[in-house]
Amino acid sequence: MVSQVDSETTPQRRPRNRRGQGARLREELIQAARQLLMTAERETDLSIRAVTRAAGTAPQSFYLQFASLDELLYIVYALEFEDLRQVMTQATSSAPDPATRLRAVCDAYCRYAQEHPGRYRALTGVRGQAHQEWDGRPLPGAPAFAVLRDTVASALAARHNPADPFLAASTLWACLHGIITLRADRPAFPWPRQAEMIASLVDRMLVPQPACPGDHHHRQTPKQA
Repeated sequence: MVSQVDSETTPQRRPRNRRGQGARLREELIQAARQLLMTAERETDLSIRAVTRAAGTAPQSFYLQFASLDELLYIVYALEFEDLRQVMTQATSSAPDPATRLRAVCDAYCRYAQEHPGRYRALTGVRGQAHQEWDGRPLPGAPAFAVLRDTVASALAARHNPADPFLAASTLWACLHGIITLRADRPAFPWPRQAEMIASLVDRMLVPQPACPGDHHHRQTPKQA
């Protein structure tokens, strides 16, 4: 007879999937991994055992859906970045000119992070690691970064600014992350309005700058943001 303590501390196993319900199990494992990633300090905190425990299934069932934990993590990151990409893309739909579109994309990025802090943390606050199984594939954040890079490129072109769009977009991304994290971590500081900070950041970026000595502009855009 199982004691009350045992029944309370032992994870409850999900009912065995009937034929054709593998998709349900797959989705449950994906959602479990998404939730765990929001509170993890590093990717290595996630394990197959932890994911299957959170999903209420046996570790052996994991391999009926995924070849490895790396495969699951790729899917999770791709889903999270896709949600962000859609928000950023929608922000460009009504802006009348390239500079306004860029400000709108930046504002949408910051608002997404502030409205979904757990999901944003999963994308940017969990210490990553090398994923050999991802070699040869575009990294999961590439489509979302492409929205920012392409919007930056259009705004630079409209100002006849010859700056490298990848360099400018990468720097802008880092600055936006700084705005998000500093405003959250240091709320007592008398920050200017967020919209003013974004406008100032974008306007300064679009002003042509003198070339730095030794800057050969032979950079290649990596496969991911």
